[in-house]
Amino acid sequence: MAANAQMNSSNNNRKSRKWLNSPIMVYKGLTISIGEYLPDFERRSFNLHMPDGNLTSINPNLDIIVRKPYRDDSHPVPIGLVSKDYRLIPHREVLNVAIDALKANGIDPAQTISELSITQFGERMTMSTYLPERYNFDPGDGHELAMRLECFNSVDGSCRFKVFMGWFRFVCSNGLVLGVKKSAFERRHLNSLTIDDIRSVLENGLSNIEEEQGQFTAWKARSTKLDDIVEWVNDDLRQIWGFKAATRAYHIARSGYDVKIKGPHKGERPTTILTESAERVPGTPNKIGNAYDISQILAWLAKERNDLQEQQDWREQIPDLMNKLIYNE
Repeated sequence: MAANAQMNSSNNNRKSRKWLNSPIMVYKGLTISIGEYLPDFERRSFNLHMPDGNLTSINPNLDIIVRKPYRDDSHPVPIGLVSKDYRLIPHREVLNVAIDALKANGIDPAQTISELSITQFGERMTMSTYLPERYNFDPGDGHELAMRLECFNSVDGSCRFKVFMGWFRFVCSNGLVLGVKKSAFERRHLNSLTIDDIRSVLENGLSNIEEEQGQFTAWKARSTKLDDIVEWVNDDLRQIWGFKAATRAYHIARSGYDVKIKGPHKGERPTTILTESAERVPGTPNKIGNAYDISQILAWLAKERNDLQEQQDWREQIPDLMNKLIYNE
């Protein structure tokens, strides 16, 4: 991935992505330049203009978070109510702390690419920073995985600040999270954000690279046939991700193609219901041969969720689903 990639934006023409029902825009480019697309915010006292032009009394318990004029919109926009003890962590502060954490770990932010997803009025954002190519891993199928630092933040209290390390598969834009407990940090917006909060996650993630690459290698070496996943699909996967996702996973494993359900669910199981073939899933074999193939099918299904929060929730569940398949845990 070239470090001098041009900044670009996308509405994701194939699907309209949302985050808690808010449309999102996606920007991608140099980490040191991505801040151009981050709005600024301020908090104001909570009172209202009455029809006669007078102001109501100030609510002593609440403040309003306001997005300042941004790009083509010359007007401030109120985006949420927060308590007086709420700690506003601006997105730009997250970016600056992430840049400092990269530097502290010997990574030049000027040589990294970041992808920014941000809601329509900027209340929520996630920033994924791809580490340099020297951290990439080829599991043996020719489709490299990149390690990336991911930060989630909101300025209206709609989600907690969160940072973790994850792997990204270029061939189908899949994200797979491993080692979540070892290299993740989550905090309510009640305290200040420091470089140590992100740096420790980054350091732990880097120290776990070989362990997680070993996990991928072990999955590749574990022979897994279609018959081996039938019970897991019909029980564990169906229970956690639902009937439709379980059906799609089974048929992608069987043929490399996603499917749409045609028949009624009643009396059927994900592995037996009538389907019709849909799109070819990039990077998948015609038929699964090992556990790693399953992990990437799960990553594909997680990526296909329309809501960004749901995408992330599903990605974090992949390691547990794999443990249920392999170890019945």
